[in-house]
Amino acid sequence: MKKTTALLAIVLVACMLLTACAQPAAAPAPAPAQAAPVAAAPAAALPGEGEVYCVIGSLFQLEFFDALKAGVSDAAKEIGATWYYSGPQEFVPDQISQAIDQAVANKVTGIILHGQAAETGAAIDNAIAAGIPLICVNTDIPSNRLSFLGCNPYNAGYDMGEHMAGLLQGQSGTVLISSAFSLGQPSALDNARGSQDALAELAPGLKVIEVDDAADANVAATNIGAALQANPDVIGIIGQQAYTAVGATTAVREAGLTGKVQIIGRDRDAATLELIENGELAASYAQNSYVEGYIALKWLNEYVDGKLKVIGDYLGGGVNPLPPVVDSGSIVITQASAAQFKEKYTYEVTATN
Repeated sequence: MKKTTALLAIVLVACMLLTACAQPAAAPAPAPAQAAPVAAAPAAALPGEGEVYCVIGSLFQLEFFDALKAGVSDAAKEIGATWYYSGPQEFVPDQISQAIDQAVANKVTGIILHGQAAETGAAIDNAIAAGIPLICVNTDIPSNRLSFLGCNPYNAGYDMGEHMAGLLQGQSGTVLISSAFSLGQPSALDNARGSQDALAELAPGLKVIEVDDAADANVAATNIGAALQANPDVIGIIGQQAYTAVGATTAVREAGLTGKVQIIGRDRDAATLELIENGELAASYAQNSYVEGYIALKWLNEYVDGKLKVIGDYLGGGVNPLPPVVDSGSIVITQASAAQFKEKYTYEVTATN
């Protein structure tokens, strides 16, 4: 009887174990719900979309103006605006004025004028009266322009004269100041006056002679060469146009005076940089044209978009919120720094006249 009871207990335990093993497996946890994709926010419109700006001046085919064009081009790209440049390939004030009038007729958003001739003042005033904002760069023109951004020509000339006085260290003799005197550009005349004042103050024993180079390297070489023959005591030359240094070093080389005449040039074209590197040119004073073009376009955009909140409605209230004059200064390039300035400026014109 005891055996039967024990056997029955074993059978009951086995059945309980089999029943436990036969329980259905737990259902798998449901997968987490997938979040719906978030639509990308539309790209914000650039502040200058639909705006067209014009850069006006003469002689824009010269390498000197690539810096100005590059500054305008980069600023226009950043704000989504388009731009073009216009003006004669020769220095003809009437044709510069005509280019301003044409830009007004084209209803451009704003104008950047490379100031070169006082005769363009009336065209500037007409543009302002027509509601086209205009900023002058390089040289200020007496007019109703909104602002002037550029190197103060007198200050730059004074710095060049001071530099020459330091190079000559009390020597006596003649210094030639070569510039485009025949063109009558206000900036050229002020530049020369600055150098003359510095030399008179810091090296009063020097004689100063003006040489007209018509902003042309070949003319500079010819006229400076003639001045060297007529004045055998020349010990320094200050060239105040973009290609004067090339003409000056050519004339000095042909006269057999290399190393005996100190030469200071202007701007940063490839030929001038090479002359600095090989020691024929002591230094060059480069205008900061890239920054002038870049800032001028940004300011025009902010002005027409009403962002310069001097008062709530300065456009309707007739208030000019821009600074009237900004001196962009000069960059002095010497043999130690010339290699840094060799990179070419690039730009992309994105509108048509």
